[in-house]
Amino acid sequence: MAKITLAAFGDSLTEGYGLPAYSSLPAQLERKLLEEGFHVEVNNFGLSGDTSADGLFRLANVLESDPDAVYIEFGANDCFQLMDPEQTRVNLARMVEAFQEASIPVLLLGFKPMNFTPQSYASEFNNIFTQVAEEFSVPLYPNLTEGIGEAPEYYQPDGVHPNTEGVEVMVKNMFPAFKSFLESISG
Repeated sequence: MAKITLAAFGDSLTEGYGLPAYSSLPAQLERKLLEEGFHVEVNNFGLSGDTSADGLFRLANVLESDPDAVYIEFGANDCFQLMDPEQTRVNLARMVEAFQEASIPVLLLGFKPMNFTPQSYASEFNNIFTQVAEEFSVPLYPNLTEGIGEAPEYYQPDGVHPNTEGVEVMVKNMFPAFKSFLESISG
């Protein structure tokens, strides 16, 4: 099987804010995929603080790296700043569309608002990832923080960014989605 380069495109949850590089989501995901027999290299295009609009601004850099596949992980900062969910949806849609036009398969990672998010906003925000995934027929892992919720033992002191153990749980839970995604693109 030829090596697959996977671009990890997102915000601080991808970059690995507050963690050593080897503990970041892309690094732990790459190790897990290699352990499971995938010939893969995961390149970290995460940048702390980025909103989906910032991601659009950086999109060309990721496209120019010519990955075989990409995961898109934006929305947490949009949510924290209570940005218009419709604009976040449009930004994510533009990203997916750009990768699809370049024939780069996409896995979309969703983000569920944390408990401190106003309920009316959270319910509107929750739908954007499903809408984009359905519109562009891309696989969706609906909740990036599945399995860690808001349990303090999985977070750094800021209560927002996962610690090494939190990322480990996230990778374990999302592995089946990545496994089927990579199997679908490697034929």
